[in-house]
Amino acid sequence: MRVRRLEGQRETKTLRVAAYARVSTLEEEQEESFETQSKYYAKLINSTPRWSFVKVYADKGRSGSSADVRPGFQAMMNDARSGLIDLILVKSVSRFARNVIDANDYLHELKSHNVEIRFDREGISSFDPSADMIFNVLAATAQEEIKSLSEKVKWTNRRLMEKGIHHVGSGHMLGYDEIDGKLTPNKEAWIIRQIFEDYVSGLSVVQIASRLNEIGATTLRKNSTFKPGTIDKILTNECYVGDRLLQKRAPKNYLTHRPDESQSYDSRYITNDHEGIVDRELWETVKGMREEQRQQLDSGVHKRKSSHPLYGKIFCACCGSPYCRRITRAYNGEKLATWVCVDRFRGKKGDGCMNPIIKETKILKAIKDKIGSDNLDLVERIDIGEDYSIKVKAIQK
Repeated sequence: MRVRRLEGQRETKTLRVAAYARVSTLEEEQEESFETQSKYYAKLINSTPRWSFVKVYADKGRSGSSADVRPGFQAMMNDARSGLIDLILVKSVSRFARNVIDANDYLHELKSHNVEIRFDREGISSFDPSADMIFNVLAATAQEEIKSLSEKVKWTNRRLMEKGIHHVGSGHMLGYDEIDGKLTPNKEAWIIRQIFEDYVSGLSVVQIASRLNEIGATTLRKNSTFKPGTIDKILTNECYVGDRLLQKRAPKNYLTHRPDESQSYDSRYITNDHEGIVDRELWETVKGMREEQRQQLDSGVHKRKSSHPLYGKIFCACCGSPYCRRITRAYNGEKLATWVCVDRFRGKKGDGCMNPIIKETKILKAIKDKIGSDNLDLVERIDIGEDYSIKVKAIQK
């Protein structure tokens, strides 16, 4: 290695030496490079006098723009902090980090623990007097390279989108295979249909996930189980009706790998892009149900399986909050069902909404007077006024 040693630098001490190797993708040629790096450093350390082999820390398929997402790198840093390493060998600055801030922070932290880093390609050591200046230049160059690569990828994706060419990000989607650039339903499409049909029948996402797991339905990762969040994503994925929404969110920042809302981007919705798994009528029904659920949540309504049929239909005409049902005892000891604005329970005592508490019998009478029936499913909305008035709105048929 072309590294200039500092005069008198730990010449007589047996150094505990580790190496760090990283490749950014799992492509075959990079896999070979990764294995070559690991074997090379293990052999070099074991064959060098006064060097004691610690470990080759490694990250496969990990970007160098952020050290936080590299478990091998973090394990190496933790061992260095614990005093288990004296020297770290790295192929190049770009393998160590492509984020200038990260690179400097970790470099100086290692130096504070008396841990040296040697970069093979550049022939520099972090213990060299001029190391900081050289390292800053090299790290900045590496950061610009990843920025340039990121811009090229974004440009390519935009051009492909303009030509109508679009691929599934990972190449996989439950219920579909990607054949010649087109999504084609596969043998797991029945799972998607079942999810949509179960949701329309009234099952919650929790119940749907539990049911699929019980019957042994396979997830995309095969060895995992269905979760409510997975069901949620499937129910809102327009691909399952045959449409595509391209560029759903802002492009990722090349350093943080998170959507950067400061960047401008154009979304594009394509109808009937490929064969749908669910028909459009079923899709629109689910979409309407979820929108209604979202509106209820926004208004403070959190329905459960045991919720009363009127819950989510009675609202305060003063503050707009929903009414909830309470069971109390009358003076004679009998149970009494009443409805009260949920805003009464918020804030300090006396600060909540003071709209009146209404007896359930009075509400049921108002419903029957309005629609001529006791069928609560025919009620769309009830508003309670501060003067105890009850306005019933029926479902239009």
